[in-house]
Amino acid sequence: MTRHTVRSHPWIAFDFDPREQLDYRTWMLLGEVVSKVAHIAGAPLQPQLAHDLNQIFLSKSAHATTRIEGNTLSEGEVLRRVRQELDLPPSLEYLGQEVDNIVDAYDLIESDLRGNRSLALTTDRIKELNRLVMRDVPGAERVKPGEIRTENVLVGNYRGAPPGDCEDLLDQLCRWLRVISKVAGPELQQPAAILSAFLAHLYIAWIHPFWDGNGRTARLVEYQLLLHAGVPNLAAHLPANFYMRTRTRYYQVLEESSTILHGPTGFLFYALQGFADELREQVKMIQAQQLLVAWVNFVHDSVPDGHTAASVRQRHLVLDLPIGEWTNISKIPELTPRLAREYAGKTRRTVSRDVNTLEDLGLILKGRGQVRPFVDQMRAFLPLKAEMRERRMPEPSPEDPGHVHSVS
Repeated sequence: MTRHTVRSHPWIAFDFDPREQLDYRTWMLLGEVVSKVAHIAGAPLQPQLAHDLNQIFLSKSAHATTRIEGNTLSEGEVLRRVRQELDLPPSLEYLGQEVDNIVDAYDLIESDLRGNRSLALTTDRIKELNRLVMRDVPGAERVKPGEIRTENVLVGNYRGAPPGDCEDLLDQLCRWLRVISKVAGPELQQPAAILSAFLAHLYIAWIHPFWDGNGRTARLVEYQLLLHAGVPNLAAHLPANFYMRTRTRYYQVLEESSTILHGPTGFLFYALQGFADELREQVKMIQAQQLLVAWVNFVHDSVPDGHTAASVRQRHLVLDLPIGEWTNISKIPELTPRLAREYAGKTRRTVSRDVNTLEDLGLILKGRGQVRPFVDQMRAFLPLKAEMRERRMPEPSPEDPGHVHSVS
């Protein structure tokens, strides 16, 4: 660390040792993150579904990282922008440009991954990402995208590192992160790499090396390093969404970490806890999709004589019933367009006969003139396990090494 930064920003020190300074709660969260990342990476999804989910989480992430900085486009508008379906009036086009820049930066990082180019962090890469963040944004010429600032900058109550030190600090950061991975050894390489992603985010926020766009650049760097750590892009988008959902706490933790007493521990706990929470939800969503695919296959296997008009109609009936809901039997002929076509000209007796057949096959439950698909039986095929109420991990207490004291 340079002489000026030692005096003004002693917390920007490259001597943090996670092996000694992280408490057991943070290590447990890190272990859960690694486990759930492996789960998501190995989860089979139908190609179209995988494409749709990637687009949805990309738009969520782009919305989140720009919304944190004040972009007012809604999540739905950002998704339409990602799909190139949103044209904005000239007075609002800059909002779309900010989103486009983030999406293009994600595309660049993922293109490098597909092209087997290194995702290890360099100062030039950090500058390139900032250049993309600020490209064609009004006033960008004044803030010199991709160039290290030459003046002091104040963000709220926080003053960035001395401008003459910023380039050297970025160089030190990149070297230090590579050392962390090497010291961890093969068995802890992925956990260390995930920690490095969050440390890079924090240190770039601390250094604040650019005239503008530092927060977005830090989160893009975090995304790149998560991919470098083997996190699938579907999951690597999640932290940005968490920061946006907890925006007030996000800025609070960044501020609290900026003292010699606290350092990175509080931010790492906060980021990993949020990442773990988001991963849990994503795993549930993927499991629901996989259960749906298994249900469709089970229905096709369970309905006999699959090519007759009656069996085709019965399959469509059970598959068109809303999962988890009771449907009035009288409403079945108008439930969906294809059921309306198939029951056109048929009597209520045909509907009743189909319902009874499906009940006998164990595919639906019937009661009081209503039916619902018996999808719950699919869960009986899952491994037997005890149910455990999911509890949120408590914040570290003041006695714990990972505790973050409030700043008065």
